[in-house]
Amino acid sequence: MSVLIDILLAILVIYLALQSLLAPRLSQSVFLFFAFGLALALAWVRLGAVDVAITEAAIASGFLGVLFLDALRDFSPRSSEEQKNISTVQNSRSRNSVKSLLLPRLSLVLGLGLFLLIALEAVWNIPDGGGLAADAEKLLPQSGVEHPVTAVLINFRAYDTWLEIGVILLGLLAVFAVGKIQIYRKPIPVVDDILLRQVILFFTPVLFLFGAFLLYFGKTGPGGAFQAAVLWGAIGILLHLGGRPIFLLIPRWLGQLLLTLGLLFFLILGFLFIAGGATLFEYPPAYAGVLILIVETLAAISIAAALTAMFANLNQMKKEESNKIDSTN
Repeated sequence: MSVLIDILLAILVIYLALQSLLAPRLSQSVFLFFAFGLALALAWVRLGAVDVAITEAAIASGFLGVLFLDALRDFSPRSSEEQKNISTVQNSRSRNSVKSLLLPRLSLVLGLGLFLLIALEAVWNIPDGGGLAADAEKLLPQSGVEHPVTAVLINFRAYDTWLEIGVILLGLLAVFAVGKIQIYRKPIPVVDDILLRQVILFFTPVLFLFGAFLLYFGKTGPGGAFQAAVLWGAIGILLHLGGRPIFLLIPRWLGQLLLTLGLLFFLILGFLFIAGGATLFEYPPAYAGVLILIVETLAAISIAAALTAMFANLNQMKKEESNKIDSTN
């Protein structure tokens, strides 16, 4: 029964991924993406990586979902005439899309089929002892943490996590480049909302403490830097919506430091290991626990700052475009 559930879940994840890419309407793609993120989070739970599932649900279906929904409103038609024109274009495209999408869909099906065959062969060849999972369990005393997923992500394959932090920073730089905007700009005044103010006062300490708990708990159970970063990033988003943008309340150099601190410290630490005769990101067993906690804390701060900056600048771009449209009308 368990194998059947896993097979059905794998098919569902692949189906939702394909549908989110090939959906004829943008709104359908967005909501299918939500469903894909939640199904993928459930798949991680089935694999026993609850911490990765939390990150998947929070970032894919949470943070990115909010951005997609916010962007979706900008693509919605503003009048009945626009709606009629869009419907006409969509109907003509749908008639021609069957032939044009046949080859890409066939290629995706063949590629996914080949991938599934390779994955099934790898699963079939797993030794009785559990493969890499058993090896990770044996090396836990030397890793500095007590949770195998944290040990793999921050110690055994730390360069993967370092690159993931770099990808988030590159995503932020892409937002700046595409929008042709500066990192720091004067925000548009917001109306004082009593309800939003109370939400900020109540949830800011709660989100901060829960994020700190997940960060520290990551060494023994599900949790870690990315989970804490999402919660701390939510604090920055709430403050921005309440008219208190963090990057205007702190010096410019401090904002740049917060965005790059996690990536730079990770890299500097790796070079120090190499200078000491070890390999890149090879923690000394005696100090591995403390170093991992420092690395995860700084990484969580940088990721939270990057998520806040992404939302703040995309929200600012939207407001400015709305003001331009209102001024022309």
